[in-house]
Order: sequence, then C-alpha cells, then structure tokens
Amino acid sequence: MGKNLLKKKFFAGIFVCALLFSGCANDGEPETWEDQDGLVARNFVEACQESNSDMSTYKAKSYCECVINGVKDSVTFEKFKELDDFIRKHRDDLNSKMISENYGWLDDSSKACS
Repeated sequence: MGKNLLKKKFFAGIFVCALLFSGCANDGEPETWEDQDGLVARNFVEACQESNSDMSTYKAKSYCECVINGVKDSVTFEKFKELDDFIRKHRDDLNSKMISENYGWLDDSSKACS
C-alpha cells in the first residue's frame, strides 16, 4: 500500500475518531486516557481500523493500536483533546497537511507504526 494512501486513510480515521470522541461518552466527555475504561483509545482504534479496511483485520488493529500507544506515550491527554477540538473546528477543510503541521506527534506515531 502506498504511503500517501495509508496517510489519507489514517487521517480519515482520525476525523472519524474525533466525531466519536465525545459522541460515545455516556458519562460525559473523558478527561483522561483511562476514563470510561479507555473509551478514547478504543474509539480511536475502531475508527482507525474502519479507515484501513483494505488491511487484514489483524494488521489494521495492530497498526492502530501502535499509533494510539505512540500518541499516548508522546503527548498528554490534553494535547490529544486539542487535536480533537482542531478537527471539529476545521472539519470542512481538514487535510493531512494541516494535521501534520499542527500535530506532528500524530504523524510521527503513524510513520513509526507503518
């Protein structure tokens, strides 16, 4: 799979994840990685897998778990929430370049897992 295609699909997954971020939170918006039994990470992995459906289920899950673990190791939950807010604010004109320029840690994590 080409890196550009993977990158496009990955960022599509990030967009979907942002929409799921608070939408699936029954007890209010999560405030830590651990809230609601790791809801944010689970939603991230699920959305990422859906965006990478051309991969085998195992490969997509491994990749997506690697990315979110890299993100969790790189930034605070508050920084991740900033990304979520950014995606919501720019949803109509969002592209992978905007994410890379503003949230390089996400791009770094994606590349490290590819």
